[in-house]
Amino acid sequence: MNQVDLKFEGIDPVLPMVFVKGTGSGHYLFGEGPAKKEIAIKDFYISKSTVTQDFYEHIMGFNPAHNKGGSIPVETVSYDDLVSKDGFLDKINSQKLKEKMDGITIVQFRLASEAEWEYAAKGGVHWKDGFIFSGSNDIDEVAWYKYNSFNRSEVCGQKKPNQLGIYDMSGNLWEWCQDYYHEDINEVPTDGNPSVKPSSDRVLRGGCFHNWAIHCTSTKRYSIMPEFKDPCIGIRLAISI
Repeated sequence: MNQVDLKFEGIDPVLPMVFVKGTGSGHYLFGEGPAKKEIAIKDFYISKSTVTQDFYEHIMGFNPAHNKGGSIPVETVSYDDLVSKDGFLDKINSQKLKEKMDGITIVQFRLASEAEWEYAAKGGVHWKDGFIFSGSNDIDEVAWYKYNSFNRSEVCGQKKPNQLGIYDMSGNLWEWCQDYYHEDINEVPTDGNPSVKPSSDRVLRGGCFHNWAIHCTSTKRYSIMPEFKDPCIGIRLAISI
């Protein structure tokens, strides 16, 4: 597993980014239920944990989270908040972070496509392990969910990571993806890119602290309006290479 750490003065390290080897000429089966789709994934980096409140506040100057705690993932941030002018992605991409991450060339920080998200959640090249949740068939090993969370989000990285060393891709908080949501997975591009065909909703993945286990699998797809913000929705960053 390759990892690079994004470091800011006063918060060190902030955001470990994990390298995810793509499928190359092989393919990977995407989606929940009997309907599946073969998708080729390019190499990319994804953050080892969801964005913490400390990191978000360092970039934005305020903390919108309902359940306060510096190492707890930030939440109550809409998709529109993330992608708007002077929003989180705009501000983080305007900073000269390239010099602070050795060994990779940054195109831009972004949200993962849902195909990338699912591939990373399944362990990348280890996806054939076939785990129901990200890194295990035992949800209590890897996720904060309805029966162990006390109905609140928890500090990042306390549960067992998946095969790539990535934490909390099942449970704790739902995570925004880049894609427009389409129930028909034929609308999902075959090259791992996000779906850009407009719809009323965007994609969430991973489940959260107040969900049943069935909502916290690596394949569960959920849709929500981009202006919606809630204490159960967080952010995980990705980088194209």
